[in-house]
Amino acid sequence: MSAMTAPATPGAPAAPAEPAGDVAPVGQRWRKVLVAFLVVLTSLAILASAVGVWAHRTLLNTDSWVATVGPLAKDPAVTDAVATKVTDEVMQALDLEGWLKETLPPKVKPAAAPIAAGASQFVLNAVKQLLQTDQFQKFWVAANRQVHELAVKVLRGDTKYVSTTGGVVSFNYLPLVAKALAFVESKDPGIAGTSGTVPDITSSTPPDQARSELSSALGHTLPDDFGVVTVFKSDQLKAAQVAVRLFDMLVVVLLIVTLVLIVVTIALAPNRRRTIIYLGLGMVVAFVIANAIINALKDQIVGLVGGAEARAAAKATIQQLINRLDLITYSLAVLGLVVALVAFLTGGTRIAKLIRAEAARAGRALVGTASGDTVPRGVRWVHAHTVELRWAALAVTLLLLFFVVSGWVGLFVTLLVFALVEAGVSYVGTRQWPEAGAPAS
Repeated sequence: MSAMTAPATPGAPAAPAEPAGDVAPVGQRWRKVLVAFLVVLTSLAILASAVGVWAHRTLLNTDSWVATVGPLAKDPAVTDAVATKVTDEVMQALDLEGWLKETLPPKVKPAAAPIAAGASQFVLNAVKQLLQTDQFQKFWVAANRQVHELAVKVLRGDTKYVSTTGGVVSFNYLPLVAKALAFVESKDPGIAGTSGTVPDITSSTPPDQARSELSSALGHTLPDDFGVVTVFKSDQLKAAQVAVRLFDMLVVVLLIVTLVLIVVTIALAPNRRRTIIYLGLGMVVAFVIANAIINALKDQIVGLVGGAEARAAAKATIQQLINRLDLITYSLAVLGLVVALVAFLTGGTRIAKLIRAEAARAGRALVGTASGDTVPRGVRWVHAHTVELRWAALAVTLLLLFFVVSGWVGLFVTLLVFALVEAGVSYVGTRQWPEAGAPAS
């Protein structure tokens, strides 16, 4: 027989109520806090992954490196700096001042320095003309490809086909110096008592041999480090190889962790649609802040370079390197906006419902309805071909981005239109529409 609760005595104090359990609300609060933390962490992980992939591909992929720095051969800031460096090397090779002091009469010897200075300006102008030719463009691309391939192989420990003389990897620009000397000779034959014949030096000519041939043509011995720039030394190589191996692993780990964080964040979220919106907006905020930091760092690095000409070259080079990073960050920021917009428009908020209702009303007005059917024929067709329309929209968007769209405005407009189309197709495809002839709810 079940127990019965005795009626309360009138006037007696009420029994104290049992405390309501607060475990669930506390758990919910901590879950929300955890998801908020994961949203921030995931946004930062997406940013770190994007920067890591960009840096890995730009710095350690030869084709990407050449495609990035190749256009610098036409940048006046870079070519002016290269012209100054090559002119210094040419003047050192000619030793014009020393030659003048040996050949001029004693009374005229004090004029050797001013004459050499004037000749230096002549050589500089000639070298600048040389750097405007296709010959230099080809040399620039070939030299960057050769040095980058060599450096990457050495950094990855692939020394089977790579030899490093004395444990040193050097950038050999003797071919460019030789071409500059020949170009100057064509402008002023026999300058500084040269034989008039500059040896044909190519990138395959060993540096020692090239230096020896130039010394014979110029009539004096060139320094052992003439025409080369050291890229790596043996005492730096081991640390650089370890850093590259760690960098390779870090990029892979970052990508895996980012994917895991995205899945875990959405899986734990009490309101997944709202969390997806926050993730999209978090990507936007992260990339906006990242762009501001990158620009500040770029200015700081350029400010450390001495000389106006060198600073201009450094600024152009750094900007060229981060152009693709800018494209990645802007694209992912737009993607974040698209994700947030689609998640919001397909949600159940009053504003989202109003926007969908107005869009549906506009669609009915534009498409019209079948006889006896309040659901537009166009809407029914979209509902029946949702998957095909999504793939078609994606394909058209990619084709436009690759072959038609140029500039940031075109990119933003294209992705925004794609987002609106995706939102509309998703709404029509997921809604249950009444059968033909039945009134729409």
